[in-house]
Amino acid sequence: MTKGRRGPGKKGGPTRLESPANSRELAFSVLSEYKTSGRLIAPLLESHAQRAGLAADERALASEIAHGVVRRRATLNTLLQHQIDRPRHRVEGALWTLLQIGAYQLVLLGSVPSHAAVNETVNVAGRLGQPNWRGFLNGVLRSVARELTDQLTNLPAADAVPLNEGCYRRLSRPCFGDPDDNLQEYVVCAFSFPEWLIERWQRQCTADELLRTCFWYNTRGAVSLRVNMLRSSREQLLEALGGAGVIASAGVLPEAVRLAGTVRVDTLPGYREGWFAVQDSSAMHAADLLAPQPGERILDMCAAPGTKTTHLAERMRDDGTIVATDIRPDRLELVEQNCRRLGIGIVETRQVGRDGADLPEGPFDAVLVDVPCSNTGVLGKRPEARWRIKPEDLRELPQLQLRLLRDACDRTRPGGRVLYSTCSIEPEENQQVVHQLLTSRPKVQMEQELTHLPGRPADGGYQALLRFIK
Repeated sequence: MTKGRRGPGKKGGPTRLESPANSRELAFSVLSEYKTSGRLIAPLLESHAQRAGLAADERALASEIAHGVVRRRATLNTLLQHQIDRPRHRVEGALWTLLQIGAYQLVLLGSVPSHAAVNETVNVAGRLGQPNWRGFLNGVLRSVARELTDQLTNLPAADAVPLNEGCYRRLSRPCFGDPDDNLQEYVVCAFSFPEWLIERWQRQCTADELLRTCFWYNTRGAVSLRVNMLRSSREQLLEALGGAGVIASAGVLPEAVRLAGTVRVDTLPGYREGWFAVQDSSAMHAADLLAPQPGERILDMCAAPGTKTTHLAERMRDDGTIVATDIRPDRLELVEQNCRRLGIGIVETRQVGRDGADLPEGPFDAVLVDVPCSNTGVLGKRPEARWRIKPEDLRELPQLQLRLLRDACDRTRPGGRVLYSTCSIEPEENQQVVHQLLTSRPKVQMEQELTHLPGRPADGGYQALLRFIK
């Protein structure tokens, strides 16, 4: 620990800049509001970036920093605390956010030179009207930089910080617990996950599988597109993407396209024309399993934002009826917006109550019930989710999920089918919910079940296709 570097004490100060002038200032403003409001990073970035009017490269760097700080906050906090005598809770919150922003660039964002990461972050303190923070920021961040070595390893160690794809960067001294003595403690701090979640996963998989999963969740993952076959073809979209310099390849399903890196989707060719939607390849299997047919009447429960809804409609060739329900009108507006952009006309939206008492009456040929869940299958793309979920959620959510599944079954015709879907990897939300339903409904049988493991090759999740015996 660096002696004498005690830092400014806590005193109320500014928490955001009204007009961010660069990527670090934008990231700071977004993270400050996230920490006070709990709102998601992506919409905060969009609203702040629009007001700031920054160039695309500045917005992209701000997005990487903001998402990265949320995702790796335990890693950053551990490394920073090794440099400061004062306990974290006695350092001004806005100053700690700046320390996290600087440390993320130094340790985990290899594309930014160290001097730029330090200097640009220190300059934000001046823009905040806090010149007394500059020396402290500069000293701590330079100390963090000195801890980093150029040595890489493929094994976890107390002096190794995980980067990506099984690679660790050596530090000049141990900052984490020894993984050989206590793997759970190491993973919690070095990979940045809640302790209860890692303890849970350790009981369910091997050490190698745990580390592989955590590496996967600490990357944003490739963007997957679903071609709208009503307006385009995969060949046409791939040609257009290639012409725009975007590296893309065909996915497993006939409408799937996988991009090589992260991009701003609304700038891609064909976006405004409704040629595609953004959807992970594992989520695409929901419509593929349910196999909706033209002319059918389908209920889509918990439909917002409409990604799976529109996939169903595309598979139906926009012929038939889909009733899309959700509990909030603003979320149903997202469904309608997606339908308009993709040129889909068979979707009827309907707001329902939380208790499900006013769900549309059946019978339906098929029902998709994409239930609210813990999101433990998509923690890479939703970095906030790992800090929001609590142990009690895995006791409470299955009760809601089972009720929704029963509601879906009550509205399905004899011979019809129900697709139960989650983006969770927890058995309580997946197999156990479906098993409870099957034991109480002798006329319902399991037809097919898919478990998607995170990173093999896409997001984690679960789908079960149920069919009603005539």
